[in-house]
Amino acid sequence: HPPKPPPPRRAFLFNLAVTTTATLPLLTSPIPARSAPIPNLPSVTLSEFELILKDSAKSVLSVELSGPKSETALVRLVDGTEFGISDLVESSVDPRSPLKLVAKCRLYNIPVRNATLADVGGVVGGSGKKKKVYMNERVAEAAEKEKEKKKRMEEDERERLAELYRLEGEEKGFLQE
Repeated sequence: HPPKPPPPRRAFLFNLAVTTTATLPLLTSPIPARSAPIPNLPSVTLSEFELILKDSAKSVLSVELSGPKSETALVRLVDGTEFGISDLVESSVDPRSPLKLVAKCRLYNIPVRNATLADVGGVVGGSGKKKKVYMNERVAEAAEKEKEKKKRMEEDERERLAELYRLEGEEKGFLQE
């Protein structure tokens, strides 16, 4: 008699285990990602960029990271000049890590935008703050009403101050006569 084929569940689990053990080493191998140079764009090393930050941090407008591991950095200066950072390496121990770059920029109050994350979800707005997502319709309506109430209160305060200044002006005119 030929051997019985294994039950479908057992065969599936066996094939899954074989496939997982064969591909797991390939997926977890540490291959450092080098930053891809942006064509036709001047670039500096990370140490040179740190010197620029130390000398004139106010001239750096923003830093934009892109790529699957944030290994490509585009720096924009106040005068409109753009350049890349050439030697970013995604690693937890290397000082040329994108996370170390973000930390340096945060020290100098330079906004950092991750273009890959912003393009994917749109969770983070242009201001860098997370947008509120309301699952409950009533909560969303209440938040909208609170915004309107706040606007009305601000308008009332402006009108009150304008009236107060107008009355003070009339009072000064009355006292001078």
